[in-house]
Amino acid sequence: MTERDVFEERSVHGGTLMLCLDTATEKRSIAVVRGSTLLALRAGELREAGASSILRDLDETLHAAGVGLREIELLAACTGPGSFTGLRSGLATVKALAASLRKPLVGVPTLHAIAYEARPAGRLVVMLPAGRGEVFAQLLRVGEEGFVEELGEAIHVSPSKLVESALNLGGGLKWAGSGAAKYLEQIVEATRAAGLSFALTSNEEGREPLEGEWLFEQTTDVLVQGVAALALSSWRAGAATSAELLRAIYVRPSDAELNERCHEPG
Repeated sequence: MTERDVFEERSVHGGTLMLCLDTATEKRSIAVVRGSTLLALRAGELREAGASSILRDLDETLHAAGVGLREIELLAACTGPGSFTGLRSGLATVKALAASLRKPLVGVPTLHAIAYEARPAGRLVVMLPAGRGEVFAQLLRVGEEGFVEELGEAIHVSPSKLVESALNLGGGLKWAGSGAAKYLEQIVEATRAAGLSFALTSNEEGREPLEGEWLFEQTTDVLVQGVAALALSSWRAGAATSAELLRAIYVRPSDAELNERCHEPG
């Protein structure tokens, strides 16, 4: 974490005490949450992805919240897609904690956490940079209360191919995520070429796109509060898992795996 990292503290109310983290995106974030109340938040650019660094940040966040590790009732983490190194370190850490503390664990897909921040949306394209000029993306529906429904699988694709596919959907469409922000110019150009209207909005407005309109929702890059909300909902629905069963969502092979495949005999 850098000196720009920030702690936020709020008063304690009733509810499930959760420790949540996102190490999949460019901004690592860790939060201690009781029910829907944020007790402490640590967020900053991901400079170190190792488990020791994550453990240090977790300890500092717990201290800021005035909470002991053994008081935590539920653990939650972003499961990807995103940074391979960040995912592996983060999930290894949270799985070890869940196993040692014998606490329930909930994994939240990264693209779902972004969608939660862009609610509501009947059809939402969520984009996350994947490196090398490509993105992770998924078509989702998200309700007012934050329930996320998958309308398609998460994919690894070039922005141009994604926009082309989106044009074939027709009708109004909402876009969100740092990937959409990064390639916004391509999205706007495609909108104009297709004779559609385009608008920017913030998540405070929370509006749906009009028919024939593409709408870019400007959302926070700090995903951990969305992770907390979705994890709590999943846990209440009985969807918690164990450390042994939690898996990362990579969508595509890592660079190391790709290199290994390239050297496999034909």
